[in-house]
Amino acid sequence: MKKAFVLSCLLLSVVLGSGFAQNKVIIYAALDTKTANDLVAAFKQKTGIDAELALQIEQAGTIASRVKTEADNPRADVVIGGNSNFHSDLAAGGFTTPYVSPVIKQAGIDPKFMDDNGYWTGWYYGALCLIYNTKRYQTEIAPKGIKPPATWDDLLNPAYKGEVIASNPATTGAAYLMLAAQIFRLGNEEAGFDYIRKLNENVAQYTAGANGSIPLVSQGEAIAGFAWGHDTIKQKIQGNLPITVVFPKDTGFEIGAASVIKGAPHKDLAGRFIDFLLSPEAQKINTENGYRYPVRTDVALPVGMPAVKDLKLAPWDLKLAAAKVDDWKKKWSAITGK
Repeated sequence: MKKAFVLSCLLLSVVLGSGFAQNKVIIYAALDTKTANDLVAAFKQKTGIDAELALQIEQAGTIASRVKTEADNPRADVVIGGNSNFHSDLAAGGFTTPYVSPVIKQAGIDPKFMDDNGYWTGWYYGALCLIYNTKRYQTEIAPKGIKPPATWDDLLNPAYKGEVIASNPATTGAAYLMLAAQIFRLGNEEAGFDYIRKLNENVAQYTAGANGSIPLVSQGEAIAGFAWGHDTIKQKIQGNLPITVVFPKDTGFEIGAASVIKGAPHKDLAGRFIDFLLSPEAQKINTENGYRYPVRTDVALPVGMPAVKDLKLAPWDLKLAAAKVDDWKKKWSAITGK
C-alpha cells in the first residue's frame, strides 16, 4: 500500500508538472532587465499565457553560446534581443527553426526587417552614433580650428590620438557592425581595414561593452567615441551628460531579432511570444524603456531620437555581414592586437 501510494504521488506530480510546463513559454533575453521583465509581464496580461524569463543578460553572444550548449536538450523556447548576426549564426548552425509571424503582414511591417527564410524576426532596430565631450572639445580641439566630429573619418584626425574610446567586436556586436559599416561605406575590405588600422592609432581603450564609451567620454577621460544612439541619448537625457551626440553619414545599424529555438519544449507558445513582440504594446515598451526604433510605423519614438528619415545608414549587405563575422573579427584582432 505504501509503495502504491508513493508511486501514485510521483505519477501525479509528473502529470501536473508536464501540464504546467505546456502552458509556459521559456525566454532567453539579450535585453536590459526592465525591458525584459516588462515584456514578460505584458505578455502574461495580454494573452493569459504564463512566461518565464529564464536568462537575461545584455550579451547576445553569451546567450547564443548557451543555446548551442543546450542543443541536445533545449531548455528555452525563444531568444529575444541581440542583432540579427547572432540569430543568423544560430540558424546556420541548425540551432533555431523558422517561424513567420502573421502580424508582419497584418501590421504592414517592412519585410526588410525579417530573415528571408523565416529563421529570425526583426522587432526593433538601432543606429550607431558618435559622441564627444563637449567641454574638452571646445577647450582643446576647437582652438586648433578643427570642426567637431561629424563623420567616421573625423575620428582619424591626429588631434584625437589617445583620445578615442572604441569597443571590441570579440565581445560586442556593436563594434562588429561599426567595422562592417566601414567596409560597406568604403566599398571593400581592404579600405575598411585600412580605416581600422588608422583608427587604432587614436584609440585609448577598447571596451568590452557596446556603450563603454558613454561614461568614459562623459567623465572626460577621453574626448570622443562611438556607441548605440538609443542608449547614448537615453543616458544623456536621464543623466544630463555633458556630451554631444551625432549620427554620422554611412553609420552602422542593427536589426534586433527574435528566434524560435529548435526543439523548443513549447514551440507554439514561442511563436505566440514573437507575435506579441510585434504588437503595439510590446513595441511601445521597448521604445520607451530602451529608446530603440520600433519596426511598426504606428508607434511613436521617444523624445530626443532623430526621425528615421534623417538617419543616413551605410549601404548594407545583411547576408555578407553575417557570413563574414569570424573572418572579419580575426582580421580586426590581427590589426589591434586585441
